[in-house]
Amino acid sequence: MKIRHLTHSCLLVETVGRRLLVDPGGFSAEAVRGLGPETLAGIDAVAITHQHPDHVDPALLGEILAASPPAIVVAEPETAVQLEDSRSAADSPLADLVGPERLITLHAGDTHELPPADGQSPLRIRAVGGQHAVIHPDIPRVGNIGLVVSAGDGPRLGITGDSLTDLPEFRRIDALAFAVVAPWSKMAETIDFLRAVRPRLALPVHDAVASPQGRAIYLRQSTALAPEGTEVRDWPEADRTVEITG
Repeated sequence: MKIRHLTHSCLLVETVGRRLLVDPGGFSAEAVRGLGPETLAGIDAVAITHQHPDHVDPALLGEILAASPPAIVVAEPETAVQLEDSRSAADSPLADLVGPERLITLHAGDTHELPPADGQSPLRIRAVGGQHAVIHPDIPRVGNIGLVVSAGDGPRLGITGDSLTDLPEFRRIDALAFAVVAPWSKMAETIDFLRAVRPRLALPVHDAVASPQGRAIYLRQSTALAPEGTEVRDWPEADRTVEITG
């Protein structure tokens, strides 16, 4: 399984002949467009953890779906409603692109499978959790699904979205993309979360909200205080891609 970080919380996951793009938000537009026409045309599915614009940019999503007509969108329920409603706007970038045949609503506990490609195992996308972390008591919480991506007996990748909830599905998972810094969290919560779920590999995302110097502080402390058995690994500078095996 290859996991490529495309800025902030956007990931390109390639495994069993499939390409899954996760959370193509506003911070990630340049990196997503930089993938090029051939890679974009090969995207099989776009998964969206929640509705915030740093996780889904409707204009960017429209470009992705136009580039890959077979691609489907797998979205958290409130997000799916918003995407469906936005189609009716006269200037919507999603008009005629996100119909019922392409939009899959994924509730916590649900699993969607992409059919096998080239005789390999189907790609499974499982939703877990259900709510965004508390930003402030006066701000209503929105839905947020964590994701567990897997195929056959291969490695499992967890993606938290905007949550640091200790979920059983994340405990001792092979790799976990976690929010290393966020307006809704503090460092102690991030470290306690890693200590609770103890992934074998922890990959930092949700980092476009911090300066390079600030990000380094959060990453350094997450690494130093991670539990035994958890490797916190930064993305390689060259291609920002990590490959994991079962």
